[in-house]
Amino acid sequence: MLKYHVLLFLRNMRRQKLFSAINLLGLTAGIVSTLLIYLYVQHELSYDRFHANADRIYRINQTFIWGENDDHLFSSTGPGVAYALDAEIPEVEQVTRLHPTGNFLVSYTDAKHEAHAFDEGKILAADSNFFSVFSFPLVKGNAATALTLARSVVLTEETARRYFGNEDALGKLLEVKDTSPNGDGSIQTYQVTAVVKDIPSNSYIDFDMLVSMNSFEAITKSSWSWIWTTFETFVLLDKHATPEALTAKLPILPRKYAETTLRRIMNQSFDEYTRNGRKWELFAQPFTSIRLYSDDIYNRLNTVGSVVILYVLSGVEIFIVLLSCINFMNLSTAQYTRRIKESSLRKILGSDRAQLAVHFFTEALLFCALAAGVGLAVTQLVLPLFNVLTGNALHLNLFMDAEILMVLGALILIMSALSGSYPAIFLSRFSPVEAMKGTLRTGKQGKMLRNGLVMFQFAISMVLIVCTVVVFQQLSFLANKDVGFNRENLVVVKRGEWIKDRKTFGHALEGIQHVEDVAWATSVPPRLYDGDQFQAEGHTDKTSSLNYVKADEQYVPTLKLQMVVGRNFSNEIPADKERVILNENAVQAFGWNVDESVLGKKIFYPGMEKTYEVVGVVKDFHYWALAAPVQPMGIFHMEGSVFSNQQQFAVVRVEAGQADAWRNVLASLEKEWHVFAGDAPFQYEFVDQAFAEAFKGQEQFARALTIFAAMAILIACFGLLGMIIYTLEQRTKEIGIRKVVGASVWSIWVLVVREYTGLILVSVVVSTPLCIYLLSKWLETFEYKVPLTPWAFVLAAGSMLATSIIITGYHVLKAALMNPVAVLKDE
Repeated sequence: MLKYHVLLFLRNMRRQKLFSAINLLGLTAGIVSTLLIYLYVQHELSYDRFHANADRIYRINQTFIWGENDDHLFSSTGPGVAYALDAEIPEVEQVTRLHPTGNFLVSYTDAKHEAHAFDEGKILAADSNFFSVFSFPLVKGNAATALTLARSVVLTEETARRYFGNEDALGKLLEVKDTSPNGDGSIQTYQVTAVVKDIPSNSYIDFDMLVSMNSFEAITKSSWSWIWTTFETFVLLDKHATPEALTAKLPILPRKYAETTLRRIMNQSFDEYTRNGRKWELFAQPFTSIRLYSDDIYNRLNTVGSVVILYVLSGVEIFIVLLSCINFMNLSTAQYTRRIKESSLRKILGSDRAQLAVHFFTEALLFCALAAGVGLAVTQLVLPLFNVLTGNALHLNLFMDAEILMVLGALILIMSALSGSYPAIFLSRFSPVEAMKGTLRTGKQGKMLRNGLVMFQFAISMVLIVCTVVVFQQLSFLANKDVGFNRENLVVVKRGEWIKDRKTFGHALEGIQHVEDVAWATSVPPRLYDGDQFQAEGHTDKTSSLNYVKADEQYVPTLKLQMVVGRNFSNEIPADKERVILNENAVQAFGWNVDESVLGKKIFYPGMEKTYEVVGVVKDFHYWALAAPVQPMGIFHMEGSVFSNQQQFAVVRVEAGQADAWRNVLASLEKEWHVFAGDAPFQYEFVDQAFAEAFKGQEQFARALTIFAAMAILIACFGLLGMIIYTLEQRTKEIGIRKVVGASVWSIWVLVVREYTGLILVSVVVSTPLCIYLLSKWLETFEYKVPLTPWAFVLAAGSMLATSIIITGYHVLKAALMNPVAVLKDE
């Protein structure tokens, strides 16, 4: 019996090459899209689930204490939080911390006295019990002792090969120059105590090197601090404990333990700190939820995704499958005239309705199975390109991943059932006598159903087109939004702390052709590393969070910051080294007016018991990515006493309109770098690209959405093509009669095209509210967003109408130009 169905299937494919090809393309497009989306979603959902105790690990987040009127949480806590958790919450089995140390210059001299030096940026300091909480398998070494001793370092396999090749890394010594934030530039010797397998791509925690936490004396001495917020703190709950028990006990900790920090740094109690509505709270977040549920959290260790993107792509996947199945149904009914007579002969020869239904279901199953085979091959071919566009490392391996086979099998069955249902029911219930006479009609209900399917297809296409347009519109808005300074043509030379003679190096850079300005700073937008609590002089009852940068006199003109009040630092005034320039937000946070009256006022820094006079106010600018609102910010002099990290950056502005000169400028920058920094690696980045990096995940989502929107539109067009062919088969004689009685080709074209244009317009009206709802929810995740304007909907509707007119126009004109004698000769 199966052989019989296969032979019929092959015969029909050979006889109806056009319909078969379109059917196969439509189903293949649906399967390829589904597989790509499945791989993407599966990868996102798998984040951090490879840890043996993943379901018992929680990250401790806290209120964002470094901003005003900002409801985000902060993944970073002070070093003292871990001690409080361990002392107060018995349900916690283990507490461990991770601290991004910044960059180290790491070198190794081999037996041939050849040096191998690298600027390592992916380094984390970890507590000794790190491997007791997280399941990063060791290739060599002892997990229990690898991070116990000071100056211990754990390498990934790839990092070990980079330094030692195929030699055994265990016990080797690395020289580490501490150029990290808060480092002193000293050189220490670290011993390799373990080698860990390379970090999988679905891990929030990512590193090339782990160093023992007790290697840093400053961390050990700061166990009381809750304000050095550069640590991510994780807890492993006892097997019998519940998350609710942990959450219930967290509120008591800040009041009890942060008090020490507040009195020591800010000279105030916890009650005084919270008196003006400020909060300091702790929250427990499941470790496995960090990747997808951290939209409202400032994360320190890694970038995150969004569950909204998964919902959108999963919805797109479902709709694409439905569109593919609808396309198959429409094309099957388009062959109605031929297939109805074929089925009539089978009924006359003894086939019952059930046998005919099985035949059509089997045909759909064979089509889907063939499409699945082609779809697998196409997916393997396009997956590398898809990975490039989305920034992933997805792979398809049927033999290693049984879930893929199960998904593919389920997809074939579901698509077969959906695709074959309507043809099986519709083409098996007719009267064979009427069919053979040619008097059988499809009826009004059948037409309504088919029109409804076409409207559904184009409604989904409308949603996808509008969403794609608005997503790119939003990303373009963020890319071009005024950030308060000129971010174009700015290149940042990193690791300036390796330059001993900073001023001479700066003068050398200024001498490069097309270089306009050069400034020095400890931070450059969109990254700002320093911040603390300050007070308006004479108001010890209130502190304000102030993020700040140390910079020289050229910083303001190089970034082209706008001075609102006062002046910039001056080389001619030595006292400026202990003065400060504030932004408008900071002036308001201290309770002052943004006018001349602020000049000469002073802010007090309790941490150093120093006072700084305000000499100027700059217009608010974004020194963090656009995902965050502008916060109070200050610019202190590069040579001033305020505490800061040890990193230094040379900010170079290149003349506008010199795109062709960039290569020469960069080559000259590197040449001067090696003159002053020797063999140290030359590193740089562009400020505008750094801002764009913050929305990299959204850009990848936009590219993926574009791909799948194009797939859906293609399938919808196949469905429309099927409906047009079906309609023309049914109305061939009507068209012939109209021509005989004098109808023009144009009037016949308008008659048929008008019907489908109306269907598309109805699709536009029906889908518009859904578009508005979905896009409004997505835009809520942005601090700054574009308004929803009609032109995106007009563009989507216009493109669909134009596409439908082109598709229908050709076939209608072809039918209208036929000789009416040929179609009416049997009448």
